[in-house]
Amino acid sequence: MRSASSSLVLLFLLGCGEEKADDPVAGEGTTAGDCTDGADNDADGSFDCDDDGCAGAPDCAASDENAAPSGAAIAIEPAVPGDDDDLNCVIVTEATDPNGDAVTYRYAWSKNGTDAGLAASNVSAALTTGGDTWTCTVTPTDGTLEGAPTSATVSIAQGNRAPSAPTVSITPAAPTDDDVLTCVIGTESVDPDGDAVTYAYAWSVDGTDAGITGASVNAALTEAGQQWTCAVTASDGELTSGAASVSVEVSPGCDADGDGYDALRCGGNDCDDTDGSIHPRAGDTYGDGLDEDCDGMDCVADSVRGAYFVVCPEPHLTWMEAQDACLAGGYDGLASITSSTEQDAINTMDDMLAGGIRWIGLHDRTTEGSFQWADGTSYGYTYWQPREPSGAASYGDEDCVVIQKSAAGGWNDSTCDNPDFVNVYIDGYMCSAR
Repeated sequence: MRSASSSLVLLFLLGCGEEKADDPVAGEGTTAGDCTDGADNDADGSFDCDDDGCAGAPDCAASDENAAPSGAAIAIEPAVPGDDDDLNCVIVTEATDPNGDAVTYRYAWSKNGTDAGLAASNVSAALTTGGDTWTCTVTPTDGTLEGAPTSATVSIAQGNRAPSAPTVSITPAAPTDDDVLTCVIGTESVDPDGDAVTYAYAWSVDGTDAGITGASVNAALTEAGQQWTCAVTASDGELTSGAASVSVEVSPGCDADGDGYDALRCGGNDCDDTDGSIHPRAGDTYGDGLDEDCDGMDCVADSVRGAYFVVCPEPHLTWMEAQDACLAGGYDGLASITSSTEQDAINTMDDMLAGGIRWIGLHDRTTEGSFQWADGTSYGYTYWQPREPSGAASYGDEDCVVIQKSAAGGWNDSTCDNPDFVNVYIDGYMCSAR
């Protein structure tokens, strides 16, 4: 027989069991917040969005979508760069991805507000200049979405800069071996920092260092045919410019053979500036094929006490034609004779030639009987043959004078315009210069 108390307990338990079966546990996701509260609300062993009951819940739908990473914190190092520093864009605080995806970065640089076309994390110092402003922009990405870009900016400190190269020239521009060569600054060097500039000179000859560091080269060091180059650099005391250079070729000097007479190319009258024995008044030998005295005449010539005499064996010339020939050779005209010394020297020169009657510069063409020298030399010394001057002959007036070798060089007046008259055959002339 059961006791009354046992019956009551049994009835209570049976009553509770029936009430539980009528009130099952609510499913996950039926109440707001169920899918994000971290609890297993339906006691089935699955939590939040992993539970089937949360499928399609707004909270779980949002967590399934890809989201962009956050922006990174960046800086450029060094913070105060000079123009000899590389620029490095560094990540100070990494970007984060809400989905846990890996994040990479894209770099872009601009200079003075203009895209520099650089995509690396660094910029070489060779690309920077003092005073420029450089900006690095970094954009994070998870491979699909990009985060917000972040930027950092620095200004390049102005360092020392090299001066510009000058422009130079050599004077004279067409030198001879008689000239001093001087390297001249044309356009001055400019230092961008305003520093004082000095110049350094270096000379080379035919491509070899000449060891000359001044602005000039002495003429004694140059020779015809050499090429001289002057190179100039500018320095601010620390940095040096590129070299500016100029070259000239040295020509023979005006008196290359050192005979005291300038060459024809220099406006002188030395017809062979390579031979010191050939020059005006050097003396001349007839018939040797050389024009030793540069008068363009093949004659016998020599100096006599400061005067210069020429004896030319050229027949068939009138007195005026002979006078013109002397003037064309650079002489004062037909010869004037002022002393016995000169007369003797002329006779000796005339002995070297065949023939023996030569025109000289004495005449009385202006006033009969009043003789004068064609070159203006004073008339005083005479060497007339006996009974000369005769003044006239049957074949015409005798107003011009010849030297006659057969009469010891004595003077004789003759007709000026008839060199081939009877008894007299004029076969040459004599010139002089004083």
